[in-house]
Amino acid sequence: MNQHPEDQQRAVAFQRRELEAFPSLTKAQLDDLRHKSHALQQEFRAHPVLHDTLNVLLLLGLFAADLLSLTVLPFLSPWPLSTPGGAALAGVVSGAVHSFLVCGIVTFSVHEGAAHNLIILGRGPVARALRLLANNACRLFLADPVHYAEAHGTHHRSLGTPEDGSFTHFVRFRRLLGALLPLAPMLSHSDYFPWRPREHTRSRRLSVALTNSYLLFCAVLATWLHGPVFMLVALLVVGSWLSFVLDRLRESTEHLFMPLDRANGTRELGLGFWGLLLGGGPWGQPCHLTHHLEPALPWYQQLRLHFFLRRVLTAEQRRHFFPRPVIGVPHLLWRLATASQPTAARD
Repeated sequence: MNQHPEDQQRAVAFQRRELEAFPSLTKAQLDDLRHKSHALQQEFRAHPVLHDTLNVLLLLGLFAADLLSLTVLPFLSPWPLSTPGGAALAGVVSGAVHSFLVCGIVTFSVHEGAAHNLIILGRGPVARALRLLANNACRLFLADPVHYAEAHGTHHRSLGTPEDGSFTHFVRFRRLLGALLPLAPMLSHSDYFPWRPREHTRSRRLSVALTNSYLLFCAVLATWLHGPVFMLVALLVVGSWLSFVLDRLRESTEHLFMPLDRANGTRELGLGFWGLLLGGGPWGQPCHLTHHLEPALPWYQQLRLHFFLRRVLTAEQRRHFFPRPVIGVPHLLWRLATASQPTAARD
């Protein structure tokens, strides 16, 4: 994802204007979180087989659920698949479920796997093969694990600075909208996709080839079972678009208007509706603050640290680090939309 100096300038200006009295995490709180994280790390690293088995079953389950959403779920539709209208409505529902599952698979594979190498811990030949598959599963959905791992490393090391490879403390609303247009992920007019480079590198070409192969397989299967109208709506209209919308909205809110430092520069979307939806499920990134504070923990230990974090923070800190239930994320997006307008237009 390219750097945009204007976005960084907006973020710096906002911090100077609005965040002087921000209730930052204290050294004692960070020490408590670090000690808890150390204990959690010892737990999961003491049981690598259990850890690997859990993640393999999870990834297989997500792919199985994805195929079921395109094959079995339409048969449960209250609308007749024999009519174009019924097939289209069933396609919307199946496409939405498919998109959510794709969002979870991509986030889990490219972030937990390619970027942090935490899906498979084993060292034998079977574990190495499983690690290769798990860390590259995201390639079936246009993601480039090589590019993402490089950019994500700078994101952790240089959060909120010009060197941040995924700077999202402020993203102009027009830039966000450009990435939300249908078919935007297939094209190169937008650079707001941190999981793939704009350049057509060898790694990106491999992801495109694998994506097209998997999409063709799903399209043939869906057409054979439910007809071309269902396939077009479920896969090409809804399915190939909505998952990227969820991912862009998450990226645009988890650092938005937060301080430009590593300890306090992230908010926790949490385990409510918006956190689980935009994060791609509990195995995605609903607990992004705990992840930035302790990135060596796998997803299920991040959930445990999330509840510990809630107890450690003061009431005032929770108001800043956690969005309000239900209306918090829409309110953040509204603030982004209005803050992105020229000053004269807002007056």
